[in-house]
Amino acid sequence: MQTVLLVCPMELGKEQLVREAHERFPLAALQRGIGVERIVAFIGSGTYALSLTTADGDFQTNFARFVADPAVERFFDALRPYVRDLPRPDEKTADLPLATAMLLWQANGERDSTTP
Repeated sequence: MQTVLLVCPMELGKEQLVREAHERFPLAALQRGIGVERIVAFIGSGTYALSLTTADGDFQTNFARFVADPAVERFFDALRPYVRDLPRPDEKTADLPLATAMLLWQANGERDSTTP
């Protein structure tokens, strides 16, 4: 599994419209097993972020399958008027505003084994 953060600028004042689009998030597509195991969405201060944890296996393959799913594509299309730089099925991950974990610190002193 790998977790990445998609960080996109969004139009200030459109937060409610983005929240409404999320009410129609294609959960059924995720439950079909399209390569993503967990999603967390963030919004604020002109930023939209989506944390995606992909299934075991090749990240590129899982991410491409997720983005190419018609229901996910419709969801992103509904967000595009308010959020920039959302992925499209034909884009390479290197061209997207993606970040991955580089450090995880916890008060109990444990490190997450998935981070360096």
